[in-house]
Amino acid sequence: MGHNVTGLISNCDLLERFSARYKLHRPTSLACGLAILALRDEDIDAFIPPPMSGHADGFVYLSQQLAAVLCSASAEGAVMYFETEYFGGVGTQGAAVYQLGACIFGPESADFGPINRGLALLGVRTQPPAYDEFATVGLHRHRSSEDWIEEAGG
Repeated sequence: MGHNVTGLISNCDLLERFSARYKLHRPTSLACGLAILALRDEDIDAFIPPPMSGHADGFVYLSQQLAAVLCSASAEGAVMYFETEYFGGVGTQGAAVYQLGACIFGPESADFGPINRGLALLGVRTQPPAYDEFATVGLHRHRSSEDWIEEAGG
């Protein structure tokens, strides 16, 4: 089974404003006072017109243009960008955290860990029975961006 999610994690207010600014679907609430705004190709195209350039190593979508948009959005609060691409337990994940107009973490891509490190910078601490920050906020609930968007109401 695969896990393929791309999105932003931040406080709900910041993501609501971001979503409205670019006429995207609504974010979905997570635990720990956070929310996720899952992103599909067409969502990213709504605020970053192709072609994108200068992609960070190990990332599909994190380009120089996207990083600039995230730096700007982070003036309102910390925001984490992340990507996962796993199938059958093999794959990668990546994360970058932006705050006060600058990248404060990453971009980092690896088989495990960048998302947990990014969530920790957003203030998430593992809360049992969860085994890590990823599970603590509830990112395990859905395995695709489309499923997150469906939960948000499309």
